[in-house]
Amino acid sequence: MRRIPAALSFLSALLLCSGCGSTAHARKLATAGAAYGHATDVLLRVTQETAADADSARLLSEAQGLTRDDRRALLEKHGIVSETVADLERLRRHARLLARYFEALGRLAAEGADAEAGDAIGAVATALNRLGQELTGSKLLTTAERDLISQTARLSVETVRRSAVDRELSARASAIDRELRVQQTLLDAVRRKLRADLESVTVLGRERDVSRPFLENTISDPRAWIALRRGYLIAPPATEGLKEASDAASKLRAAWTAFTSRRSDETAQAALLADLETILAYAEAVRALQR
Repeated sequence: MRRIPAALSFLSALLLCSGCGSTAHARKLATAGAAYGHATDVLLRVTQETAADADSARLLSEAQGLTRDDRRALLEKHGIVSETVADLERLRRHARLLARYFEALGRLAAEGADAEAGDAIGAVATALNRLGQELTGSKLLTTAERDLISQTARLSVETVRRSAVDRELSARASAIDRELRVQQTLLDAVRRKLRADLESVTVLGRERDVSRPFLENTISDPRAWIALRRGYLIAPPATEGLKEASDAASKLRAAWTAFTSRRSDETAQAALLADLETILAYAEAVRALQR
């Protein structure tokens, strides 16, 4: 997926100016976080379809020459793919909840934010943490990845703040940091699974659609066969999008850490800006693919 440059000079000015307050930073972090969540939800929808198609390709290949009863047993055996699809659906919901959390953070940072805004963000955070806990039990994760999530360090947040945003950060900085770690780790696991799925789709599909019809001389539509062969030969690297999603999750977590720890030196501010630009560019690239 190609990285698309974003016109973000206004963001640079906002983040680097000496008079910027924490709420201004929160609004820009909220924009990037919400964009990340929505884009990742879209990307994972495509991943769900790939996982289902890959299992179907394996099912067709394994069913060759079997009796009706054996084919029925094989179909039941392949029902386990529903667990993978369900995990991907939970990860999509997790991404959408992250988007809702950051949108709520943006509203909390707006002028005149009231108690209702605080209650709303609390409800979203609770749902996000509950779903994140479910995701740590996913079979897509290795034991080492589960341990990595459980060992996420607690963030240190200053207690001298007064604004609604500061109170939110004091209450949930570590909890949201953990959910961002869940996102990044699960996306890496999904990418690993998708790579194997795509190999199944390519190898088994090429045998069924290209090699077998050619060897058995059963090609009825030469142009269609040529198009199918071309598709298998120059198929795009579909796992690249998930790598960029994982990278964006890592950048978002770094930006979150920098913001909650109030790193205010020029180098830290420039790093925060770069991370937010990367996240927004990733989201724009995903949107471009849907047009």
